[in-house]
Amino acid sequence: MTKKTHHIDPSKIHLKHIEELYADIGELIGNQTPVSSFDTKIAHKSAFNVSENLFLLGLKVVFKAIEIQDQPECSFRVNFHFQVDNLDKMFTYNEEDTPVFQENFVATLAGISYSTFRGMIYEKTNR
Repeated sequence: MTKKTHHIDPSKIHLKHIEELYADIGELIGNQTPVSSFDTKIAHKSAFNVSENLFLLGLKVVFKAIEIQDQPECSFRVNFHFQVDNLDKMFTYNEEDTPVFQENFVATLAGISYSTFRGMIYEKTNR
């Protein structure tokens, strides 16, 4: 089975809403002990509505300071809501009739989301 891929047209991808579910800075910020090493955990989830051309990419990041005795942490969870004008061109159906999205399409949305998320985390932790 040959994978059919379509060109990713950035003008057809619209970040419609950023839903900040939580941003828990905890005791990591304001801790007077310098931290040079973190344990980082990253998770993501996705959902879509083909009939409305909607795609959701949810991200969660947890940073834990591993050099400090009580290991303070901060965690963030954000959903990125996209409208993609040509969403129907970004996937094919597999044998179970389930949509399988193009890797480069998902990578594009992940890049937009992670870059935006990184800026949000920087802004919240650099106060």
